[in-house]
Amino acid sequence: MRDSELTDRPGRGWTPWAEGTGESAIDKIWWAARVLHFPKLNVSCWFDGSDLVGIEYWGYRQPQWCMRKKPADWQPLPDVYRLAREEEKLAAIERFQAGVQARALQRLIQASEKRRRARGAESGQPERALVGLLRANPRGTGTRASTLQPV
Repeated sequence: MRDSELTDRPGRGWTPWAEGTGESAIDKIWWAARVLHFPKLNVSCWFDGSDLVGIEYWGYRQPQWCMRKKPADWQPLPDVYRLAREEEKLAAIERFQAGVQARALQRLIQASEKRRRARGAESGQPERALVGLLRANPRGTGTRASTLQPV
């Protein structure tokens, strides 16, 4: 496929190519569409059912996107569903950050236990620094010190 073929719109009823990432613009109009990423082709496509409604090129050139024009009877996503989607996204980000923090804390505990065993110290009591880390939650990601147990 030639580069000139990539810049042509799929046909009538599509918006002109726009610079940048079109994820938010496409999601705002085609809120029921699901995105599929094709990394080998450097393209992301949005499908509403089986209909292609959005294309975004990225990677090897300047990012650009286009989408199918909204239908005449288009309705925006109701606020109840929009807020639920935003809460779901925030909850997923919080779960991810909590998992990352818990894994990092677990690695820290294991490394300090390994160092302590190498020095020949008693393994019965955790170090004071670890106790402080378990009690403190500087990022506020939702993990509680009472739920984390040293190994």
